[in-house]
Amino acid sequence: DHHVIRCFFAGLATSKIIILEGISGTGKTSLPYAMGRFFKNDAAIISVQPSWRDRAEMIGYLNEFTKKFNESDFLKALYEVNYRDDLNFIVLDEMNLARIEYYFAEFLSVMEMPNVNDWKIDIVPDTNVNDPKYLTEGKILVPQNVWFIGTANRDDSTFTISDKVYDRAVSVEMNYRAEFIDAPYTEKINMTYDYLHELFENGRAKNAITQDSLNKLLKLDEFISVNFKVTFGNRIMRQIRDFVPVYVACGGEELKAVDFIFQRKILRKFEALNLAFLKDEMNELINLLNKLFGKGKFEISIAYLNDLIKNN
Repeated sequence: DHHVIRCFFAGLATSKIIILEGISGTGKTSLPYAMGRFFKNDAAIISVQPSWRDRAEMIGYLNEFTKKFNESDFLKALYEVNYRDDLNFIVLDEMNLARIEYYFAEFLSVMEMPNVNDWKIDIVPDTNVNDPKYLTEGKILVPQNVWFIGTANRDDSTFTISDKVYDRAVSVEMNYRAEFIDAPYTEKINMTYDYLHELFENGRAKNAITQDSLNKLLKLDEFISVNFKVTFGNRIMRQIRDFVPVYVACGGEELKAVDFIFQRKILRKFEALNLAFLKDEMNELINLLNKLFGKGKFEISIAYLNDLIKNN
């Protein structure tokens, strides 16, 4: 539905990692696939295997006997991005069949560096005169025009996605089939990363989150810090400032964007707490949300808190 599409684009403006999670058959893989088709650059669909224990399973490895590098489809897709200036999506399908923080750890760390020119992944330990053009000193750059889209099911065959991953990503739940939309035919387009980045910057400038919303989030932060020992942190506040304006620029309402990102970034952390002893505090939080934003207005977060109270 339109909300999911808005969240997807706002997520692109917020993080290089998007997680689409929920039950099977709701379009988690189809969404980035369709985006790739629309932008005239098919998404690379990489099936994560349960056997992945480290980065070599995803990237490939150097065969010391033959002195040849056995590259993976993932590495081929990432390397090709360096030749392009348009938008690129690499889909890690069923990413939580293995532990993400094991095989994707280096990417999680590298993409936290403030200088994007330092977003380099080690491929081989030394250099050779015959190295490919974009392999420099044994490293490959993670360009700005690529996003990693992870799909995730929640069942007994998958691993829990850790806070380390969630904190760095934007996650969108897709737990239902949207109603059919008879969309008008639209021509595919070419779009450079620079042009999309300019759109994001314009969106942030024209639709910056209001001071009123920031003040209300500050009050929520104070309440949650005291009662649940969970805090927003600088990274999450930066993500909120990036996400909300682009969601609004895509035709959404600021309140719904704040509601969504608050539930996905803050309330989701409650799942790690002993909630059976925190029901009174959660009810107080619902009352505070109604007081700050209007009764029932913060519907995504209130519905989530009510589910936590009911199930614990």
